[in-house]
Formats: sequence, C-alpha cells, structure tokens
Amino acid sequence: MEKQEVEQLDAPIILAVKGQTRNTVAYKLAKHLKYPLIDQDEITPFLQNSKHLNNISFEISLSIASIQLKELKLGVIISTPLSQKTQLDNLKKQAKSAGALLVIIQCLPKDGSNDFNIEGVPRLIVDPRKQTFVAEEFVSDELDKVRKRSYRHLHPLIFKNKLIAESEVKCSRCQETIPGPYYQCFLGCDEYRFHKACGELPGDLEQVGENCPKYLRVTEPEYLFPENLRSNCKICKYKGTEFSDGCHDCLFQTNMKGGFLPIIVNHESHAHPLNLLMMPLSYNYEFRCSGCGDFGHSISYRCYDCNFNLHVSCILLPRTVSYNYDKHPLRLTYDSLEQSYLEKSYCEACKEERNPEHWFYYCPACESSTHLNCVTNQSTRS
Repeated sequence: MEKQEVEQLDAPIILAVKGQTRNTVAYKLAKHLKYPLIDQDEITPFLQNSKHLNNISFEISLSIASIQLKELKLGVIISTPLSQKTQLDNLKKQAKSAGALLVIIQCLPKDGSNDFNIEGVPRLIVDPRKQTFVAEEFVSDELDKVRKRSYRHLHPLIFKNKLIAESEVKCSRCQETIPGPYYQCFLGCDEYRFHKACGELPGDLEQVGENCPKYLRVTEPEYLFPENLRSNCKICKYKGTEFSDGCHDCLFQTNMKGGFLPIIVNHESHAHPLNLLMMPLSYNYEFRCSGCGDFGHSISYRCYDCNFNLHVSCILLPRTVSYNYDKHPLRLTYDSLEQSYLEKSYCEACKEERNPEHWFYYCPACESSTHLNCVTNQSTRS
C-alpha cells in the first residue's frame, strides 16, 4: 500500500521562522520544499520611517502570503521576528481563513525580541549552533511528523503484533494503556491507535446490526447522527469549528464515540482486515461492492491492498437464513467458482440469471442457489 493512495494533503502550510538564525533556516527550507519565501526584513527598508515599521512590514508579509495560500494553494515560508502576540494571532487568523496548517519554527538563539507563550500551534525548535541545519533531514524527521498529525487524511489501520515500547500509549477508543498487539494508522498518527479488541468487529453480528442506524446502511447514506454524539476532530478543534459532516475525520471520531460500526472487520470473504471508510457526501465517493456487485456511496468496508469494498448492509448479512421456499437453512456463500455452482448460475427463486462471481445463498441439500435480494426480502434469521 503506497502512502499517496491514502494521504490527502488537502491544505497548504505556513512555516513561520523566527529567531536569530531564521534567514538561513528559512532560505534552506524554501529551496528544499520549493515554497515561496517571504522575508519580512527585506520589506522593511522600502518603507518610510515609522515607529510602526515592524507591524507594517508584518502585515505586508501576511498580505503576500494570502495570495499564495488562497489563490495559488501554495505553502509559504515567512521569515519574521514574530515579536508580538497580536502578530501570532493574525497568523492564526490567516491560517484559518485559508484552511492552512500553521507551524512555528523557533531558531536558537532567540533574537531578544519580546517572548510570549505560543499556544495551540505546533512549534519546532532548531539550533544551528549544535549542528549544521539540513533542510531535508529536518523535513523528514520533524516537519512530516507534524503534518501527519495535523493534515486530514484517511486512516487505514494496520495490525502490529508486537509490544509497544512506550508505556503510556493509550487506546483511542477506551483510553486504556496498550501493551500490544494493536492497530495503528498506516501514516503513523498518534491519535489513531487501538487495542485489537477495540478496533475489531465484536462476535455478535446481530448486535452490530442493532447498533447500526438505517441511515448508515442504505445505498445512499446520510449522516444524521444525534447531536449529543457528534464529535469534532483534532484539526477542526484547532481551527475553532464544530463537527462537520464534510470532514472524514469528524465522521470517524463520531462513529467511534457512538459505536455505530466497528472500525475493523475480519470477514470470511476476504484474506485481509477491512477498514471502515466514511467519506463526506460532497466527495461523491462511489465504489462497486465485491459482495453483491452493486454500486455503493460514501461508506464502505475497504481493503486498501486489494481494492476490495463491501456495503455495510452486505457486511451485516446473516450467515444462515430460513427461507419460505426451502425447508433447509440457506448458507451465505462467497466462493462461487466451484464447478457445481457454475452449473447452476441462475436463481432458484426468480429463475433469472445469477452472476456466479457475486455472493448468494446456497442450500447444500438441494444444491440450489438464490440471489441475496430474493432471500433477504422474504427470509428470517435462523
């Protein structure tokens, strides 16, 4: 599974570099990342003498950055003294209006400007006095970690059958310490780690069906979550916004809080774990179900390695049913490629042709095959 298949860096980034060595660090980062560089010190000499030079040059820097962020969707690097709390507040507003991630890079030694507490913004420390600053290493070792934690992206979970070295790592669902084994986001998000039991489908399939509201398992789902269970994600909290059904992280968090659907399903029909994928309706996400063969929208259980998708309703199909037109229980069957099945590639109920590669209900005693819909419309669970 490649990272670019699941990572969705859907927002630009602002790197505000401050401190005595800020120009050197900012120039190296701009060259490596190929981001526009706005140097506040280069603007100041062109302004007329004024006691407000610092503020004016900072506001001009922000104005230039706004064009890069909003119009061109580019990341920007601003080399700035960032000497006042109001300037940080304005940077935050700029980032919020552009939907950008703001990161402060503090270069040591500090430049003697007024220091203030930086809250609610990721801050990285650079000290070129200790070792030569290498932009490539800084981006891969430090900046990428912040981006993974802060950017919206899908969260394919991978299973790790080992102990966790850190003793205080907690499960995102139950908040208890994880000794191992566990599930973790493929991209390394610290906030998406789960005990094996907390991530997987519980044993009682019928209970899962009862917990899952109808609006999540229909062909055209809607996100009608009760208001008291709606939860905003870390990024939306940082941006000061509430739950949004246009944010897949908010949908993920809300489902986790409400316990509507399991995050991981180990299904008999597929060799790999299936991840719950909940996409905003505005994304128009569409897939073809590998079970019934019909199209689905917005919500699926997906294997990222195999491009295998299932409807929620297909995941919840009963494994055995009683059927009005057969005295024997019918068994949900996935592997329809055996010769005996191919010989009867029609539905016993409606007498229409049946695609032998799609799931069906099978009676071993009668050797009869029936469409899923033909059975579920008239059957009861046994």
